[in-house]
Amino acid sequence: MFSQRATSFEGMASDAGLVLPTSEPVLTLEAQMVLRSPVGMALIDHEGLYLSTNPAYCALYGYTADELLGRPFTMILPLPQREILLAMHRQFVAGRGEMNGEWEVLCRDGTLRNVMLESVRVPGNDGLIARLATVVDITPHRQLEQSLHQSRQFLHSVLDGIAAHVCVLDEAGRIITVNRAWRDYAHAQDALADGVFEGASYVSVCERAACTASKDATQAAAFLSLLKDVLAGQRAQFQFEYPCHSPSEQRWFLASVARIAGSQPARIVVAHDDVTAIKRAQETLHESEALLRDLAASIPGAMFRMVRRPGGEWHYVYLSPGVTALFEVTPEQVYADDPLLRRQLLPEDREGLRASVAEAEARNGAWVHEFRIRNPSGALKWIQAQAAPKPGSDGSLVWTGVYTDISDRKRVEAVLQASEETYRTLFETVPQGVIYHDTTGQITSANPAAQRILGLTLEQLQGRSSVDPRWQVVHEDGSPFAGDQFPTMVALRRGQAVHDVVMGVKRPDDGTVWIQVNAIPLFKQGRLHEVYASFEDITQRVQLSRELRVQAATDYLTGAANRRSLMERVQTEYLRVLRHPDIRCCVLALDLDHFKQVNDALGHAAGDAVLVHLTRLMRQETRALDVVGRSGGEEFTLLLPDTGIDEAMALAERLRARVAATPAAFGGQVIGFTISIGASRMLPGDASADAVLGRADHALYAAKHAGRNAVRQA
Repeated sequence: MFSQRATSFEGMASDAGLVLPTSEPVLTLEAQMVLRSPVGMALIDHEGLYLSTNPAYCALYGYTADELLGRPFTMILPLPQREILLAMHRQFVAGRGEMNGEWEVLCRDGTLRNVMLESVRVPGNDGLIARLATVVDITPHRQLEQSLHQSRQFLHSVLDGIAAHVCVLDEAGRIITVNRAWRDYAHAQDALADGVFEGASYVSVCERAACTASKDATQAAAFLSLLKDVLAGQRAQFQFEYPCHSPSEQRWFLASVARIAGSQPARIVVAHDDVTAIKRAQETLHESEALLRDLAASIPGAMFRMVRRPGGEWHYVYLSPGVTALFEVTPEQVYADDPLLRRQLLPEDREGLRASVAEAEARNGAWVHEFRIRNPSGALKWIQAQAAPKPGSDGSLVWTGVYTDISDRKRVEAVLQASEETYRTLFETVPQGVIYHDTTGQITSANPAAQRILGLTLEQLQGRSSVDPRWQVVHEDGSPFAGDQFPTMVALRRGQAVHDVVMGVKRPDDGTVWIQVNAIPLFKQGRLHEVYASFEDITQRVQLSRELRVQAATDYLTGAANRRSLMERVQTEYLRVLRHPDIRCCVLALDLDHFKQVNDALGHAAGDAVLVHLTRLMRQETRALDVVGRSGGEEFTLLLPDTGIDEAMALAERLRARVAATPAAFGGQVIGFTISIGASRMLPGDASADAVLGRADHALYAAKHAGRNAVRQA
């Protein structure tokens, strides 16, 4: 089809004023150039119908020439773009506006690709203006640009997933990058915000802290000295715990500073773990007990045709004007001096170029090669050559192709490689555990910190999934942690990050390690590729928190539930009875008879011994699900779930009799005492939980008035 329309392209080429060597006919050569060009070209009439296409254009979209001829050019566009480009085309052939730039196109197999479009107005055979469209596939460049962007996002997401405040310094102590936790904390401290972000001198911040008159200046000076040792290469790493007096509250941090081994130039990781919760828990317990730049689009630079004569010499027969921007020479200069372009080739790249041409010629296939040149101005560039061969009638070999400037892409590849190397070093050296999972949830890799925290080697971790029974993971309340609720599995299902999930994991040494987990999904080309989980060991924090919760709910003297904890349980049972009226529940109000006489006669220590003794007897007479609570000085309350009033009265009488028969012992003395008890049933019609407690108290008063050492029912 294209050959049938060759005259149209010849006319177009003549009107476009292409530069040709004088040794060959201009029109024939232009038509051949278009026909053999690896750059896609199409001639489209004023109505938007294909008049002609070259093989490269057909190959790009996956159609034959016959399938395109006479059909609207919008068939290669996604539906939302068709009306837009058709309108632009009509304005263009009418002499208004331009029609160039980057577009997304639809190939025959349904795939989408990115192309760079350039349009030229040419006269058609019918006397009307037609449009000559030149398209170049830039999809690989877009994919590389996206890959670089994702790599940079990936590096920052790894740092942002770490709970510690992390920054990376250069060897001068200047901040290169910080993570989310660092940034959030700095924003919260208005006085520090300007001095601890990218580009600021971390050393200067430490020096200012060391020179203040505050009580922390000595510690700041010690930290600064150790930091300078690491910056100078005299120390590999150190840890330093210090207080931080923020404007609103006192905090403590554990700083871990490490020089990244083998980094060139030197890089230092500074991680500040907020240990305020641990420090505060310890104090409470003591008191109660005593980065990638975006990739620019690349477009073809210079079309060329060169011929290898039977004798072996090479000769350019055509170069488009774009050669000037690439090589800083004109086509006429090259025609007059064929080796002119080859002389710009770097000596160390010449053998590789020669071998690549020979290999392509031997297999009679396409030639694709990358090499470096140095322009007359001294500029160094990377060039990519693409060409297709065709035998000449005189035994020569004709190569038609295009030179493209890929210098930006090469620079980006170098940055990407350096970025990946930096990430790998961080992966190996950060104190937090990091584990990667594939899209099925199986572990693919884990850093040394993860192996240390979990007590498993990399070989033991790889291949494990969340449903592996060996994990034995539990929630903080001790209940099993379902495998499909692991943070990694939730992130895989939702495609969203999951933060700050606390899990208890069984270690091979029969211990349990508590970890706080963040799971981040990672995408490539819009699809979920893997999930990485970062976590830190919070075992000490969880254990202290549990102990504090027990203390907060327990009476300090007797070990019984304190009033707040007791009332919470009574309210829970009350709501249960409201929902299920057939449920039975009773309350006993209990008071020691003449307890003041014990304190007055024997002292408060003896009174305390009596209270402890009574609590022990109540626990022995009640079930595990019953609640023994101290509601006042010598007043106690027993909550009896799933218990009828007859059972409650029997328990009260049994407890009264045992107390009367079992005196307490203190300091060699035997202290006899009695108790009075009031019993009440919890009713669905009660207005509140206080109603049943009030009835039990009234029954207790009745027992007191009856002479004490008695039991009464409300």
